[in-house]
Amino acid sequence: MRSSHTLLIVIILGTAAALWPWQRTLRDPSHELLMTVWGMPFEDLLFEDHYARGFEARHPGLAVNYQRYYDVIPKYEAWHAVGRGADVMRTPINVYHAMVSKGMVRPLDEYIADPVLGLTLEEQTDYFPQLWDALAIDGVRYALPSDNAQYGLYYNKTLFDAHNAAHPDDPLSYPHADWTWDDLRRAARLLTLTDATGRVTQNGIAFDLWAWPFLTFLYQAGAVAWDPDQTTALINTPAGVEALELIVTLVPRNAPIRSYEMADTASGPDALFKVGRLAMLLDGSWRAPNIELDNPGLDFAIAPLPRHRRRAVISGSVIWCISAHSRNPEMAWRMIRWLTDREQSLTYWNMLRVAPPARLSVIRSDEFRSTAGTVAAEGGRRAVLVPPMPPERFADRAAWLEYAITPDPQTGERPGFLVLAPYQADLEAQITRAIIDAVRGEKSPQAALDEAVRATHAIIDRDRAARGLPAVVRHSR
Repeated sequence: MRSSHTLLIVIILGTAAALWPWQRTLRDPSHELLMTVWGMPFEDLLFEDHYARGFEARHPGLAVNYQRYYDVIPKYEAWHAVGRGADVMRTPINVYHAMVSKGMVRPLDEYIADPVLGLTLEEQTDYFPQLWDALAIDGVRYALPSDNAQYGLYYNKTLFDAHNAAHPDDPLSYPHADWTWDDLRRAARLLTLTDATGRVTQNGIAFDLWAWPFLTFLYQAGAVAWDPDQTTALINTPAGVEALELIVTLVPRNAPIRSYEMADTASGPDALFKVGRLAMLLDGSWRAPNIELDNPGLDFAIAPLPRHRRRAVISGSVIWCISAHSRNPEMAWRMIRWLTDREQSLTYWNMLRVAPPARLSVIRSDEFRSTAGTVAAEGGRRAVLVPPMPPERFADRAAWLEYAITPDPQTGERPGFLVLAPYQADLEAQITRAIIDAVRGEKSPQAALDEAVRATHAIIDRDRAARGLPAVVRHSR
């Protein structure tokens, strides 16, 4: 019996050691921070070499234990389950509500309001308003925003020019902020070319099939994804059907499609765009440096998304949090405050250029209009990991990012929006399935969205029942 007990203790201790990277040291908590990020290896040049080591240099005697993971959320979940957590946590905003509801992250209001360590009113209002407001859950904030990734319309200028040269009586303008859904449909149709056999030789438009294009068109149609309580999905309304019908129109069955299930394949729409066989691509701000790296000579630009009943640009964010189990929360606060200040936000943009920093003063600055990129030394050679953006490229590659945060002159509303809710990830998975079913013709847009809503509501109801919460009373559409 004693042998089995000993074996059990060894297994438990071994599991804890595997889960927790701090077991190898027993430093004074006030002198060490665990900083965890999710990202790509080349981003270590920013997060580790500049941020982690830079913060150490500002605080002699402090050690920043830097850890990068391809998928960090399971780590956060496992550590939280055993009462541990990283002091400084980089995470996507789409899991923010879930992390807060599980008690995984620390409220920041006491630090934000601190007269010495906190944020001034000027600093608070410098964050993008839609982001700063979205981080408030029941009036409490648990994170500071790092960036604001946006969805845009990439277009191949060479293919537009070729069409206009061949059809001077029926020209197409380059996409711009006043384009409508009708303009997008027309351009997609005219820029789709076939040979004598009917084989498509050039696609007018393509994009990955996931939640963002649908949510974009849903909001442009004048609707929203959730009711005020965020327990009833509203995507199967007439506006939702209209949005999905647009996607079906834009993406014919023979067009190249890639769903979330194929996200790691190299055969997606972006690959066709890079080789000049796709005229328009809906994609995120993170795609531009990658396209430039793979095809430096491609003449492309990015425009704001077209509008319908209203202007709307979906966006996301990466945020910095502090674990509820942090051993040194005050120093962790000092670090995330520093990571999101104006200077470090500019460094983020200057090195990575995947998304505009979440500060208005950065977007409006002269420094935003050019970037140095990221270069690493490999085997005695200089390897370009993120291409630079010279000032003359700004108009084509980054000026569109100002659109989402600029108030509409007629309505005063900023086009940029986020969709955050406790069950947002579940809804987005169902939206993706609905899009694929509708594009492939397996279900009508209405039937596909009805099924997505039913599945999402079932998830919500099961979760609420497991937590002892009353059932949601929903009214029929």
